[in-house]
Amino acid sequence: MATSSVLRQQLRKQLATPSTTIAICLMGLAGGILAALMIAGFRFAIEQGAYLVGNDSYWQQPLPTTYRFLLPVVAAVMIYILFRLSGSKHVRMGIPYVIHRMKQHYGMLPWRSTVNQFFGGIIALVAGFSVGREGPAVHLGAAAATWLGFHFDAPKNAVRTLAACGIAAAIAASFNTPLAAMILVMEVVLREYKVHVFIPVMLSAVAGSLITEEIFGVASELAVLSAQDIPTTQLPWVVLLGVVLGLVGVMFKKLMLDVMETVKDMSLFTRLLFAGLITAMLAVIIPTSLGPGLTAIEQVLNHQGQMSLLVTLLIAKLFASAIALGMGIPGGLIGAVFGIGAIIAAVFVGAVNGLGIQQDLSFDSFILLGMAGILAACIHAPMAALLAIVELSRSVEIIIPAMLVIVPAYLISSQLLKSKSIFIAQLDLQNLPYQLAPVHVALQKTGVENVMETDFKLLLEPTQNELVDALESAQAKTVIVMSVDEENQALYRLVSYDINAGDSPSLSYTPIKGIRVTSTLAEVYDEIGQQRRGAVFVYETDDGQPCGIVTWEIVRKALQRELS
Repeated sequence: MATSSVLRQQLRKQLATPSTTIAICLMGLAGGILAALMIAGFRFAIEQGAYLVGNDSYWQQPLPTTYRFLLPVVAAVMIYILFRLSGSKHVRMGIPYVIHRMKQHYGMLPWRSTVNQFFGGIIALVAGFSVGREGPAVHLGAAAATWLGFHFDAPKNAVRTLAACGIAAAIAASFNTPLAAMILVMEVVLREYKVHVFIPVMLSAVAGSLITEEIFGVASELAVLSAQDIPTTQLPWVVLLGVVLGLVGVMFKKLMLDVMETVKDMSLFTRLLFAGLITAMLAVIIPTSLGPGLTAIEQVLNHQGQMSLLVTLLIAKLFASAIALGMGIPGGLIGAVFGIGAIIAAVFVGAVNGLGIQQDLSFDSFILLGMAGILAACIHAPMAALLAIVELSRSVEIIIPAMLVIVPAYLISSQLLKSKSIFIAQLDLQNLPYQLAPVHVALQKTGVENVMETDFKLLLEPTQNELVDALESAQAKTVIVMSVDEENQALYRLVSYDINAGDSPSLSYTPIKGIRVTSTLAEVYDEIGQQRRGAVFVYETDDGQPCGIVTWEIVRKALQRELS
């Protein structure tokens, strides 16, 4: 038992260090495997659910009219019942909510929202709502990996890294795109690049991809597309497509945010029911509009060159996605905008080819470019968009054209039209904080167990003479006095000589608070940062007995080191 406790302490101390240790790599890998297995179960449930509702081809063949109408409505009611049973009070989910939790709570997620994401995401995707599966996947991946951290009583700084690992594994398991998964975590979720985080995230992304390949095969979901070389003469059209995607991306963001703003004061039931009814009506009028994000690509391929149908499908998908995501249907944005980008590109190619002034554009390649450009315009993650499309297409030839479409799409959205990332805009609308002061960002990286002093002396209600003797004998040791108040609660005070007392040995007492051994220096700063002096004690067990001390001087040195 003692050996187990010592090993746990040693592991926790390694994890508390803001560096690339073997411990955090192994924990990240384990968290990634756990997250990938959860996502595999999530994907399998979606596929089986689609089979059970009577559509083996997964929305490629329209269902009977009555069925198309009832399916989204019944699903919306089921999602509401799920939310009520779990006790959730807010519809906060998907990537924006995870970004908020990463910044404010070290990636730790409430179990209620995790349950809602798993089962609600399955219901929404099976029912044909125009959403992607990566939103629930990101949430589930973070939840699975942080659960592992809790099991090992890992420091919060390590839990945050584990959450990043789980997210990377989840994205890689969803799309089989490990490179894009890594960059998306750094570019969108963490919004920083740190080597000590990057390495375990890389391992977990590899695990997610390999598990996906083992279970679902190596074929990409975009294997139906064949990327072709784009001649230099067609590159101006690539740039123009990027401009169009930037404009439409901003329009879609505004539409979705307007929906969120309009319904924010509605009850949960009303919002979900409206989402179901509007989706149902769109499904009746435009059968091809039913189905999750990436299925739109097959619709594009099936109706290549049918301009009126493609334009109608584009309008339907824009509204269906904005309604579903804006009203709180569990699902992801990335899959939805991938589908929208593919349709925009198909319409663009049809329009250009119809002008008769250009040789036929490469249809499949432009579809891929449409997906990359719209993603960059919406989430402001150009590197993730580039790598995603390269991995999905399994083609390096598309890199240069992808760059040429991403740059104008991103610049139009972020610079010309001053539009924020859709995830950040959602957080602003929901009043969810996602930024920290530089001090907290720096101090969150280090767990207290890595820097705390363990060389201290604890005395229980000593006399003044005993304290003087302890201080003189302790030399450099810290002396803490424990007493018990009227309510039998333990009180701890730091004892030192009062340097202003003259020749007589006067003592100074400073009350100190306790924090868990899994805390970070950011939490120490919250306790003593304003005073710029004092200390906190660290405890491990429920009895709250000190096992270490963190002084202001320790915090100051750590902050100086990080900011330099």
